[in-house]
Parts: sequence; structure tokens; C-alpha cells
Amino acid sequence: MILKVLTTSVTTNKQYDLSEIVGDVVWTTGLDSQPGTFVFTMLTDPSVFFLVVVIIECYADNKKLFKGKVFRRQKDKEAKWQVTAYDNMRYLKNEDTLLFDASSSSTRFKKICQTQNVPYKILQASSYNCTPVIEDKHTYFAMLQSAFDETRQGFGLRYAVWDNFGTLEHFDLNAKITKLVIGDESLLLNYDYEASIDEAYNAVKVMREDKEKNKREIYSAKHDGNIAKWGRLQLVETISDADLNSSQLQKQANDLLKAHNVETKTLTLEAVGSLDIRAGNSFILRLADLQKDGAGKDSLALVTKCRHALGSAHVMDLEVEVIA
Repeated sequence: MILKVLTTSVTTNKQYDLSEIVGDVVWTTGLDSQPGTFVFTMLTDPSVFFLVVVIIECYADNKKLFKGKVFRRQKDKEAKWQVTAYDNMRYLKNEDTLLFDASSSSTRFKKICQTQNVPYKILQASSYNCTPVIEDKHTYFAMLQSAFDETRQGFGLRYAVWDNFGTLEHFDLNAKITKLVIGDESLLLNYDYEASIDEAYNAVKVMREDKEKNKREIYSAKHDGNIAKWGRLQLVETISDADLNSSQLQKQANDLLKAHNVETKTLTLEAVGSLDIRAGNSFILRLADLQKDGAGKDSLALVTKCRHALGSAHVMDLEVEVIA
């Protein structure tokens, strides 16, 4: 793999090619409300000196890989710098107070990007309108995640956002399924698997209290089969929205049960690197060892975190959610 790393001053527009003096390049992406990071070491060069907030671009075999700004640089005794750059997802860590009417996650994404003056593109729009809300002193990440969670519960589809070489993109996770196979005799170097019901609930209550009328409404949903297997694992949510009718409240209970009445299967993988994979992509997981556990027989695996170590040996570390 041939890496090309460029830096451009935001004040003078001078550009330097760092390709010959950089090493230990690591590119990390995640679906956990964090920006993409690009970290590298660099030998001190008298002709190349830059402060924070310069633009970094990286190309791998002439393919656009990363574009962002330097936020941190450190130096050791041996005259080697360690530089950390973030992509434009970094600006979603900003806090704000915004009022959203009944609107989709893609509409809210557009408003946030326009507020921050960040380039954006809606690859797949959501047609599900989330409930009106005042987001008071929350990060933009939290605002979007709230909309994504509600959309998943109420509509069954999962959306996410990533940075594509400086442009934030809103997309349907189903549109990012790759044909890549990782597992037995295909790229896999090592793995660690966990199946858990620690975060599962098989019984749900949604309560609304009207203090003026001294009245409490309770709407319930449960899964008798999993209660028999796991014991009763109960979630209670209290809401104050007076505009919701009884059918809407019951739907909330049903949606919460659907979202939480599952055994979570997570997997960390070490594999031969492929730049077709980043957080948000899915691939085919093929592991004979896990087939008795309901995973690994050409299962669909969603990458929730991805770390590419880009060197002479390209290796990627993946955190994965087995979803089908």
C-alpha cells in the first residue's frame, strides 16, 4: 500500500507532502458518538513545521481515505512528533440548544450541519418523524443519536452518520453492507466473542403520571417465552407527554420491548486490513466455531468500531455486532 499524506495551512494555503517522514499511521472510526481520528508519528523536518488546526489529507493507493484537522501534537526527546487529527465529525461534539418539531433524523442532521457550516450530504433520507423535542445544552452527537434510537424503535431501520473525506453523510446502515467475508480461511487473524443478556429486557412498562388529576397510566408489554428462559428482566420508563393517546403509549411499550428483548452478540476481530471496511459497514461473518451459538454461519456483522494500522503490514481491529 502506498500512503500519501499532505498537510495544508489554513492561513497561507501552503501544502507539504509528509509521505516520506510519517510512520505508525492509525485511522480509527466508530459509531459511538466520536469523530474519526488519524494518528501518525513524524520526524522533525526543518522545512515542515505546522501548528494545530492545519488540514491533513491521506490517500491510500490514490484513494481518498481521510481529511481533517490537527487538534493535538506531541513531541518526545528523540525529535519525533505524534500528531492527532480529527475529521469533521469532531464538530458534532459541540453543545447547543435546538428546538426540533416532528421531523426525521435526516432533517435534523441537515439543520445541525447548516448550523455548524459543515459540508453534508443525505445519502438515504429517513421518512420516520421523531417526536418534537427541545434539546437543551446537548451535543449534536446526542441529538442525532436520540433521533436514530427513536427511528429504530418506531420504524425498524437504523441510520448513522460518518465523514467521507470532509463531507458528513447521513445513511441507512443497510446501504453499507459489503460483499466482504471475514472468518475461516478469509482474512481473520484472531477473535473474541461474547453473548450477553446483561442489557436485555423481556418486560416493559411505560408510565404516564398526571399529578393534577392524581392519575397514573401504565402500558405494558412482555415476552413470556424469554421470561421463562431468562427470568423477568423489566424496564420501566416514565413519560410526561400529555398529547400521546393510549394507542401511541402502548406502541411505545411494544417498540421498547422489541428493541431490548434480544441477546446481544458482540465480537472483536483482528484481521488482514481492507479499506472497504470502516465503522458503519457490514460484512459476512463465517466462523464454524460459533455456528452452534447462532452466529458465524454466514452471519451479517455490523462494524461498530474500526481501527486500521496502515503500515507495511495492514491490519485492522474490528468491534462487531452480529445482527443477523
